[in-house]
Amino acid sequence: MKHVNGWICLVGAMLCCLTAQAQSAYVLTDGNTSGEVTFTNSLGTAELDGTMIVFEGQLDADITVDATTGTNGYSLASLQLLTQIKLFDELPASNEVGTAQGAVAALRDAPESTTGTFYAWGSTNTVTPVMEWVPLYQSDGTTPFDVTDGSTNYITFVFNYTSNRYQVFIGDTPTTQVASDTVTSLTMGGENGIDGVSLLGVGGLEEFSTASGVVGPLSSTIGFSVYATADGILIILDPVDEQSSGWFTVLANINGNWVEVGKVQADGSGHYEFLAYPGLLQVGQSYAFKVIDELGNPHELGDPVEIKSIKMESVVLEPDVMVVTFNTETGKSYQVISAESVAATTWTATAIYFPTAGGNWGYGS
Repeated sequence: MKHVNGWICLVGAMLCCLTAQAQSAYVLTDGNTSGEVTFTNSLGTAELDGTMIVFEGQLDADITVDATTGTNGYSLASLQLLTQIKLFDELPASNEVGTAQGAVAALRDAPESTTGTFYAWGSTNTVTPVMEWVPLYQSDGTTPFDVTDGSTNYITFVFNYTSNRYQVFIGDTPTTQVASDTVTSLTMGGENGIDGVSLLGVGGLEEFSTASGVVGPLSSTIGFSVYATADGILIILDPVDEQSSGWFTVLANINGNWVEVGKVQADGSGHYEFLAYPGLLQVGQSYAFKVIDELGNPHELGDPVEIKSIKMESVVLEPDVMVVTFNTETGKSYQVISAESVAATTWTATAIYFPTAGGNWGYGS
């Protein structure tokens, strides 16, 4: 290895090592699936220090994680590692990264410094796209990930094969991992999951786990809907597996910028309805939305969402009957309520007849 004072984690593609034969092998159990995986010291040296594999050289494993469509509509595969981080004096060359779908490395802040900053292997150049080392920022897009030489951290990769990008979650415990901004990858196209992991340089590995179709290491998913109402733009969130009493923050991409449009405090209910800030969103317009969950994990919708309203297409008065026609959406249910006036404080569910398949009529309220 060119750089012996650092550690790099490559995910998604195995590296071929022609200069040395495997020296030792270590079996770790997947913390999620309970399957056993062999990590091979294919270059350099490795030994067990308690429960941690301490290596200098290269540590490889064939790990198969098939991408699965999650409830948010994305095709996802995830890998989490508990590792000891060593800092690089300079970032590895591109030939050392190879065709990995994603990678992270920590660069020393200054000579002899014990602190560093994480970088990710990705592409930010839209004119001439190329894979290179780019600063890894937290989900706000500006805050870097700081790291201390020799520290032990959980690092989770979440690969989104629908959008060819990935996120990294970093923290000293599984429940304190902080989400990164998304990283664009040019080597994920045509892939459908993770097939291996390589750790190069100097470092340690203690645990790993994998998952398919999972948004992140914490909250599994967030259902999202947005509608126009008489009182304003209504946002509906249905999170799964809430982890704390923090805030759910909703952002919309408005004119190319992520703008906060509403927020609500988590209370464990699993269902939230609240109004967006006035004047930011327009009925009939489509927006890309992103929800920052109660632990800071971003959940970005795959496609723009149109803000729709239930519009009365016609109202026909007949003897003892009022026929109301309005637009509906597939998979949604509707309730008709009535009151003596629109200003009434009490509204009552109304018995109705509605058309069904085959020209018949159903009855409900």
